[in-house]
Amino acid sequence: MVTRPRTRSSMTLEEFLRWPRIDEKPCLEFHDGRVEVKVSPQREHSLVEMRLTEALNRFSEPSVLGAAFPELRCTFGGRSIVPDIVFQLDANIPCEDRGEVLNESLLPPDIHIEIRSPGQSARKPKEKLKHSIANGCLLGWYIDPERQTIDVHRPVMAPERLSADGFLDGAPVLPGFRLTVEEVFGWLVYRPKRRDDEGADPR
Repeated sequence: MVTRPRTRSSMTLEEFLRWPRIDEKPCLEFHDGRVEVKVSPQREHSLVEMRLTEALNRFSEPSVLGAAFPELRCTFGGRSIVPDIVFQLDANIPCEDRGEVLNESLLPPDIHIEIRSPGQSARKPKEKLKHSIANGCLLGWYIDPERQTIDVHRPVMAPERLSADGFLDGAPVLPGFRLTVEEVFGWLVYRPKRRDDEGADPR
């Protein structure tokens, strides 16, 4: 069962960021003066989130292009949100002098990805994507595992629904990264090999 968002109003962003509960599970987000509970993911959502994070990092890590982070809090443009996946270019990942990454992320994602859970309204994740794009994010993906659809969000363009034989294109953030729609939803077919199947008579 999907956790329904609860809201609380009359709080400033500064007050919210000092609130010790913001990173409890499920995470809290700050939208235009409202505090809202992020919807808890279910298994389809989690599979796509895990595999897509892995795919982005496999592509980007050899050339040190950047990194993908699941459930990373980003505070910018007067809001504090937790996208399902954030990809940040190397130059936008804050580090200390010795190279350790800093926890706080005060920039919009370079790629912002939202994945719908069953029963979740599309309005809120699409609004989060719109906010990111309006504040400098160059690419957004809205993935609906139940309907098996993907919408691509870019600046100064209407969202584009990919066809069933289409593909995710990482440009301009990750030129050369391509992943077919079929591959993405193929991750939902999960058939682990059981130990007692090994050496069994195939008849």
